[in-house]
Amino acid sequence: MADVANLFNRVRSFGANIVLDGSSLRIVNPKKLPASAKTYITKNSQAVAEYLRSDENIEFEERAAIVEFDGGAPREWAEQFARYLSLTKPAGVSEMDWSWFLTTCGRMIDEAPGSSA
Repeated sequence: MADVANLFNRVRSFGANIVLDGSSLRIVNPKKLPASAKTYITKNSQAVAEYLRSDENIEFEERAAIVEFDGGAPREWAEQFARYLSLTKPAGVSEMDWSWFLTTCGRMIDEAPGSSA
């Protein structure tokens, strides 16, 4: 699933996205993607659909949506923070320091200019 997660990161970096529309895949903003990306997505559509249905993706999307809509943060910030929230604490970092880091990131998003939190 890591390769498919990387695919989503790359697709989103172009300003596009892949979503499930019923049982079919749909590319949001397809004109922003190179033709080779669209071909790769089509060729690997089954793996992409499985990833979209996975618990890993559902949890990520839910966390990002909460930060974006409840916190008023830009989608890019919300996705990055959701990635941090789903990471395992790095080796050599105490639980207290990891908790402080995540809390500080959340506070920065809440207090950022333009954030409606």
